[in-house]
Amino acid sequence: MTEASRPLLDGQARSSSPTPSQQRLGARPDQPRRSFELSSESTPLLHRRDDAAAYGTERPSSAASRRSTSTEGDAQKKPSRVRWPTIISLVLLTTGVLSILIFAFAAPAVVKEYAQEAAVFKPTALSIDSTTPDGVRARVQGDFVMDANRVKSNSIRRFGRLATWIAREVESGESDLEVYLPEYGNVLAGTAKLPSIKVNIQNGHENHVDFLTDLAAGDVEGIHSIAMDWIEGRLDRLRIRGKATLHLSTGLIALGEQIITDTITFEEHDFPALPVISLTRFNVHDAKNGAMAVDVALTAKIDSPIALTIPPLGFDVLVPNCSPGDPLIMVANASTAEVAVHTNAPTDVNAKGLIKRIPDELTSSCPGGRDSPLDLLVSGFIQGQETTIFVRGAEAPLAQTPDWIATLLRSVTVPFPFTGHALDDLVKNFTMTDTHFSLPDPFAEPNTPEASPSVSAVMKVLIGLPEEMNFQVDVPRVRAIANVYYRGNQLGVLNLDKWQDSNSTMTEDEDGLAALLVEFAIKDAPLEVTDSDVLSQVVQAMLFGDKAVVLHVAATVDTKVETGLGRLTVRGIPASGDVPVNTSTGNMFDHLNLRVGSLSLNNSTESSLSASIEVNFTNPTSYSATIPFVDLLVLYNGSSIAHITARDIDIQPGNNSNIPVELSWSPLEMNGTDGVEAGRTLVSSYISGYNTTVSVQAHERSIPAIPQLGKALSAIPFNISVPALSTPGSPDHGKEPHFIQDATLHLWSSTTDFTLFSPLNKTSITITSIEATAYYEGDEPLGRIKYYKPFDVPPGLSQTPRIPVDLILGGVGYDALRKALGQSLEMDAVAKIGIKVLQYTDIILYRGKGIAANVRL
Repeated sequence: MTEASRPLLDGQARSSSPTPSQQRLGARPDQPRRSFELSSESTPLLHRRDDAAAYGTERPSSAASRRSTSTEGDAQKKPSRVRWPTIISLVLLTTGVLSILIFAFAAPAVVKEYAQEAAVFKPTALSIDSTTPDGVRARVQGDFVMDANRVKSNSIRRFGRLATWIAREVESGESDLEVYLPEYGNVLAGTAKLPSIKVNIQNGHENHVDFLTDLAAGDVEGIHSIAMDWIEGRLDRLRIRGKATLHLSTGLIALGEQIITDTITFEEHDFPALPVISLTRFNVHDAKNGAMAVDVALTAKIDSPIALTIPPLGFDVLVPNCSPGDPLIMVANASTAEVAVHTNAPTDVNAKGLIKRIPDELTSSCPGGRDSPLDLLVSGFIQGQETTIFVRGAEAPLAQTPDWIATLLRSVTVPFPFTGHALDDLVKNFTMTDTHFSLPDPFAEPNTPEASPSVSAVMKVLIGLPEEMNFQVDVPRVRAIANVYYRGNQLGVLNLDKWQDSNSTMTEDEDGLAALLVEFAIKDAPLEVTDSDVLSQVVQAMLFGDKAVVLHVAATVDTKVETGLGRLTVRGIPASGDVPVNTSTGNMFDHLNLRVGSLSLNNSTESSLSASIEVNFTNPTSYSATIPFVDLLVLYNGSSIAHITARDIDIQPGNNSNIPVELSWSPLEMNGTDGVEAGRTLVSSYISGYNTTVSVQAHERSIPAIPQLGKALSAIPFNISVPALSTPGSPDHGKEPHFIQDATLHLWSSTTDFTLFSPLNKTSITITSIEATAYYEGDEPLGRIKYYKPFDVPPGLSQTPRIPVDLILGGVGYDALRKALGQSLEMDAVAKIGIKVLQYTDIILYRGKGIAANVRL
């Protein structure tokens, strides 16, 4: 191989021993010497060791030369980052220009060394002028000078200055440059046509270089491999081999064709960073023929060393499939307008997309699960997670796109990750109206949906639509799983796993912004109570609190969505809101207005009674309820004395009349002698006309299907006043009737009779004994009764037989009786009365005040 045809960096073309300049710079004898090194954008391009600033000042060498220098005792310095103007200028110019200088002289190695050390090329501008059918047309501008002061050896410097003074100028004809990739199968990456270049090579003469060159793409597969390695972060180093065919001359002397080659290596830090993209506008709207259009504007920070204009491009937009190994799914076509890229400045890009239809594979369930690729994509987006879509060159490129660009873009798929937009703040309001609660069937199997209380209601969700969304949308069906919280603690789970028909209406929120109101009715949705203690707090706050009880509902909603593209299912949309569950304040039982409409006895023993009662009351809330079965305890003075049981009742807001309940009176069986005493005291107080309050309390078997609910409610017994006995036919219907209506005292026969009222509809009460004392003005005794002959008190009003009275003569009370003859006298009475109702017997204490007694002879 001749000297002229050897590779420029061929070791045989260099001295085998270090030159004096190498010794001074600390270079190793066995280290190959490069013909030139890369510089930063502000440093000379062509040098072989530590570069000086243009024309002489020393600077650290570039990393691209793979050579470091050090002063004696200094550590090796980290290479500086190679700028891309240097890289491209190197490929296009340096090899050719430097070779011209060397081979133009056909001089010995000393002239080569002078040329290598003295030549400086400083690029000032590099841009892409236009695209061509095969590649691009690049414009290169820069300054070239031979600086003898950079040569360290005096002899070489003197000889070189003489040789270049004699030669004066060197010119190359049109030349060809080929670039290969050794680590990628030595494929041809591209070619360049270098125009004729003529430079003055005398020392210190500055040459301004400005020319256009056509760059053509080579093997697209090789470029594709580099692009993918760069995109996926696998490109840590890259070797490029250049081969130039030059036609040189100096003056009138033609030096013939010269072929030179060189290889340079780039490290990871030399490569430009992936573009940083910021979305500035995103708008989705309806298009023709049911399609959907997307307008996007973004700003990209492109680490480009050159200014260029990118022609209009077409792309296919794809989304991930079920698994990473599955083929991507194409969902849209996109195109960009012409884009101007400037160095060191953000780049604005406008793009338009068109979604013509929803692919079947996008909505088909993945193997082994119910989620589809669309579900996975939307779920990640609405949870604010990083979502990735993919972009590649369109299969049908735009007419303005050169074929080589279209071919390259089709071979590269670029991931485009972006952070989703959490939809939590889009739910403006979440309410429940026409709410109806149902307790479970008492015979339902525990831990089944039938064993949970259920809720029926009309749900209203107001969704604020993103301003980017400008297309018609309808939500015909929904389903959800809702977690219910009270004061931050979970109460239970409301299961709406069945599809519910819904209506959606475009409207505005309170700020006047576009919103979608979705309404749907739920019917008997099971409410699984997860924390009975929280339920206890809720019930207590509802019954006795002085503030509205507010539950927080956090739901995960699946929807059927209809757009111009058709109907699709979107799963996992978060929806949350606060739901007030009562509108009244204070103790709810203060507003019940509880009254007994009728009372009928059923069965009895000596110590127990059962009765059917119809009650009237007011429901102060706006909620209705269905109760298949509930059993509650009645307590008085802390002792259990009875059960109240309700079956198959419906409670509506407002007045509720003739609601049937059952009373099981069994003080002895429930609490022994304490229960008997408590029951006797209760009845005595009640028939005496005193305001009597009992406690009603749930227990573990109150709702057999969900014992934990009854246990939770047992922690909050509530007090109610025993309702008045008000039945049709009572003497003061609608008022509070008394057991003893009035009395008549017969002085001549020393007897008395009473008018009594019994609230029982069918059963008579038997009075078995009376031991009583009557008083005048509270403490003056009038007379005493001791009567042990049984008599019956039938339902309603009745008259007792005349009962003997032992009058107390001579006292103040007797004088009052005589004066009241023919009139009436108010008196008080205390009596022990033996009673029998069916088989049940007891003795009660009656205390009457202000009894009107008619005094007769």
